[in-house]
Amino acid sequence: MAIKKRILVIEDEHEISLIIRMRLEAAGYEVVEAFDGEEGLKAARTCGPDLILLDLVLPKIAGTQILEELKTDEKRKSIPIIVVTGLAQEAANHQSATSKADAFFLKPYDTIELMATIADFLKDPGKEQA
Repeated sequence: MAIKKRILVIEDEHEISLIIRMRLEAAGYEVVEAFDGEEGLKAARTCGPDLILLDLVLPKIAGTQILEELKTDEKRKSIPIIVVTGLAQEAANHQSATSKADAFFLKPYDTIELMATIADFLKDPGKEQA
């Protein structure tokens, strides 16, 4: 039996996090949620995520700071981080930080495209040889 891939969702809007979690769980992923930046950074360091969905505007610690810290952390820099934000201006203001993201989605985003991007990042390279 395949081991479920773990996705950390760092999103302060509970309704959005719930929708994302339901979609991801329906697709067979294990989901860990964090509702502020401090909780999210701690979870990123402790839960061993295979991928992180990160909002930029968060209470306590900004998403840009989380992105910066994780991408310079030797143990975690290879974890794919997909930024999902509603603020185009926020993203533009932090272009140097958001350029470290592996993918970027502006809310409202295309759910099918987001799910396909997640699947691409979490593909098992060994399965494609079959």
